[in-house]
Amino acid sequence: MTPGTVTPGTAPPGTAPPRAATAPATGAPATADAGLPPAPAAAAASLAAAAGALPRTRLAVLPTPLVAAPRLAAALGTGPLLVKRDDLTGFAFGGNKARLLEFLIAAATADGADTLLTGGAAGSNFCAATAAAARHAGLACELVIAGPPGPPGPALALARSWGAAVRWTGVPERDSVDASLPAVARELTARGRRPYLIPRGGATGLGAVGYALAAAELHEQLAGRGLDDVTVVVPVGSGGTLAGLVAGHVLLGRPWALAGGSASRPPQAAARQVLALARECLSLLQAGRAEPGPADVTIVDARGPGHGLPSPAGLAAAEQAMRTEGLMVDPVYTAKALAMAAGLAAGGGAAGLAAGGGAAGLAAGGGGPSRRPVIFWHTGGVLDAVAAAEATR
Repeated sequence: MTPGTVTPGTAPPGTAPPRAATAPATGAPATADAGLPPAPAAAAASLAAAAGALPRTRLAVLPTPLVAAPRLAAALGTGPLLVKRDDLTGFAFGGNKARLLEFLIAAATADGADTLLTGGAAGSNFCAATAAAARHAGLACELVIAGPPGPPGPALALARSWGAAVRWTGVPERDSVDASLPAVARELTARGRRPYLIPRGGATGLGAVGYALAAAELHEQLAGRGLDDVTVVVPVGSGGTLAGLVAGHVLLGRPWALAGGSASRPPQAAARQVLALARECLSLLQAGRAEPGPADVTIVDARGPGHGLPSPAGLAAAEQAMRTEGLMVDPVYTAKALAMAAGLAAGGGAAGLAAGGGAAGLAAGGGGPSRRPVIFWHTGGVLDAVAAAEATR
């Protein structure tokens, strides 16, 4: 590590790294002991206590709502469909990014950083949310964006309005950001700055802690509705969101079926990333013998024609969500997972998953429609949804 550079989960030289203890959480989601079976209730309390010992900067308005979407369910031909509204986290149009950034921003300030450093594609909502979080915490923000300079979309325009400095890799592949970030960190350090390097999308075990807590939050909401046998579907990009949900799901005793729809990379690569991050997350939470395995990570290929490109199924699902529930989902990420959720319900639940191959494989796989409720985890992307709507006018 470059001297003076702070990276997630590490401490500056000469100081002890942050570690999870068992101090009570402040403002952590309630465990609703009356509504949960004893084992999950105890697990949720333990999770909240372990996460409460980690530095945290509150950004999101929690809990986010869990709402039924009966008209959308009827339009998509599913059984009961509920939407976990993380598009309503309430911070800088950040959606799911707010939960990840709460722990990353706190770690940066606790470690004495003065600059947040991250990167991604030009349309990265995580980059925009990081710029806003940096402003909130009184830090500078440096963004490394893949490709040559070009006209900013809404996310990059907002990032700049929040004071982010932007530099470009000149190469369109997103991997060019990964290669450039350490070099930029060294450059900033040489200039006397103290950067905190956050990988693309906030994909770290520390950021995933936010979604381990979110798993407990959802479990409490489901218990309040008398639901337990459900399938939870979440979009997958860099993997931090699903990794945290996997970690929390394991700690809670694996109460549901959990599936991710990869809109970014091949499912096998995404699964490896998610599993590694989930294990890192549980290590930070000092979860003892809790250990996710490959069977805990189910990811379906939802990319369609490719990353950043709309798919016909995703476009149809986005249109149905807008027309039936007034629900905005962006066409290149969230909508692809919503289409997968519809295919999952139509294809017979977990049996459909076994068939593989995205929504088409789900529909082909499983002995008729499933009546098991599906929970669609809406991760945000509102800026992209608005831009898409404007483009179709």
